[in-house]
Formats: sequence, structure tokens, C-alpha cells
Amino acid sequence: MTDLIYTDTLLLSLLQARDETALSAIDRQYGKQALHLAMRILGTEQDAEECVNDALLDLWNSVPPAEPTSFLSFFCLLVRRRAIDRVRYLTAERRAGSEYVGSLEELEAILPAMPDEEDSGEISDCIHDFLESLSNRDRRIFLLRYFRFCSHREIGACMGMRESAVSMKLTRLRKKLREALARRGIPL
Repeated sequence: MTDLIYTDTLLLSLLQARDETALSAIDRQYGKQALHLAMRILGTEQDAEECVNDALLDLWNSVPPAEPTSFLSFFCLLVRRRAIDRVRYLTAERRAGSEYVGSLEELEAILPAMPDEEDSGEISDCIHDFLESLSNRDRRIFLLRYFRFCSHREIGACMGMRESAVSMKLTRLRKKLREALARRGIPL
């Protein structure tokens, strides 16, 4: 039974029924990707594992009422938030030089600071749709900055662009994301 692949619909049903096997199934199915994301942000396996476990608890507490359409996206959103909170805690005295914090500050003006549980799923869906609407190049630039926390210089080197061009592109992408969120009626 450990090799069973659960559909997102089944996982949602298990969580709504408060069946604890859903958490172990989610961890088996999406845990490696979530751990990789947390490791990329935090750099230590122990902190990353703690964030994944905390995100599982957050998932348990948010479903219901939240009904994510993509468990991987929703779970990674929760892991990312936990990891970012941990980075903020660990780097409170050294904020100025951190790419993590720099990219977070860029998004703070766009994303709601503390969305309620219902808005989290809507925000996740909106960001997913926004990313799908971008060209491959723009999507890669956005993901390198806001999910991989690469510096403008690193993105420029990777994409064959000048740092200033990367900065301008990211400004335009943030504006497009803000407009997409506003169209969905998500409070900013």
C-alpha cells in the first residue's frame, strides 16, 4: 500500500474526513519535492525537514475549509512560507545582504501579508495561472528569482541578460502578477 499513488481528489477527501493517513500519503507523494524546496531556501536538512513537518501540520489545519486544486502547489506554498519564516528568524540581524529577504521584500507589495485560509488556495491558483500565461523565458526568470531566490546577477548570467534588464523584467512581471491578483478580487 505504500506505493499507492493518491489523486489530489482522494487526498482532499481524506483530509476532509480527518483521516491521518492523508498526511503520510502526502509526505510520501510530495515530501521529496517539498524537502528539496525547503533545502534550497534554508540550506540545512534539519531545518528543511522541520519546515516540511510544520507545513504538513498547516495543511491538516487548513483543509477544510481550504480545498486546493493542486496539493503539490498548495503544499509547496505552505513549505515555502515556513522556510521563509525560518530564514527571517535566522537572518533578522543580517537582512540587508540576503537574496531570500530581498526577493521576499519585492513580493511583499503584491501578495497579501497574511491571507486567510480560503484566500490561500485562490492565491495559489492565481499564481499557477499567471505562470502558465507567461512565456517560457519570463516564467523561468520569475521562478529563478522568487522560488529559487537567485540574484539578478545570477539570473542574468543564466539567461544571457544584463542585470538591469533582469531588474526591469522582474518589475514588469510583478506588475502583471499584481494585475492578475486584482482581476481575481484578491485583496492586496
